[in-house]
Amino acid sequence: MAINNYQQYLDLLKENRVADFQTSAVLGRAQRMSALWPSFLPAPSTPTTSTALDSTSDVAIGPIPSVGSGQLSILGGRLNTGGAAGVGLILIDLLNHSGGMAGNITGSQTTNIPTAPLTRYTDGNGVMAGLIIHTQVGTVACTVTATYTNQLGVTGNITTPTSIGATGFREIRSLILLPLAAGDTGVRSVESVNISGSTATATGTIGNFGVCLFKPLSMIPLNDVMGAMPVDAVSTGGFIASLTGMPSGSCITCAAIANTTQTLSGAIILGEI
Repeated sequence: MAINNYQQYLDLLKENRVADFQTSAVLGRAQRMSALWPSFLPAPSTPTTSTALDSTSDVAIGPIPSVGSGQLSILGGRLNTGGAAGVGLILIDLLNHSGGMAGNITGSQTTNIPTAPLTRYTDGNGVMAGLIIHTQVGTVACTVTATYTNQLGVTGNITTPTSIGATGFREIRSLILLPLAAGDTGVRSVESVNISGSTATATGTIGNFGVCLFKPLSMIPLNDVMGAMPVDAVSTGGFIASLTGMPSGSCITCAAIANTTQTLSGAIILGEI
């Protein structure tokens, strides 16, 4: 079904079907995208081989409400920032993730990939690729690309070079997006990652990172510290992609961009439409 009027929306809010999250550590790096799920409480395991994820995975907010014949929709939230600065909270469906790659290897790396087959959004359209840093990589600035299969099933595509290593591109929990080649609108799988050089000095940090594929769901703007901030799709000014519908089994989790490093916690309000 769809939400046809404001009263129906209010009725769904009153059901108070929420999925919670709480972080134990600060974001990876101020003013850059960070993954929140590695610092969830209880702490999820660090991935090795590429693993397909769903609503029961330890990196999902939870518990995610069950649904009948409809789809879950994001209605709003009650959210807390842990520092005196604004935050852009990004809700995603995390489709798979991996680990075990090193920041001191030059050339092609295929450790623990290709990425696990998609179980949602299987055509890859709208799916994004990124690197998640599990252990800080080195201080040398390099560029990174990935070889991937696009939304049309065309193999051997190469992402646009982007930064890895050095301040701002090496910190733990950083989520480094991999821009697609011109004309591509999604990713079905990633087959290899290539760093232009070692991010480590002779005695530097090797690090540990992996590949993740995800579908962006919505972005919720949060102000400075105000206690528990209520956010909905109408009265609070709304948020980007409110009332987004999701396939059954979605691994709903969080990333963020913040002005300063800080913790985040709260509840995402969900309803069946």
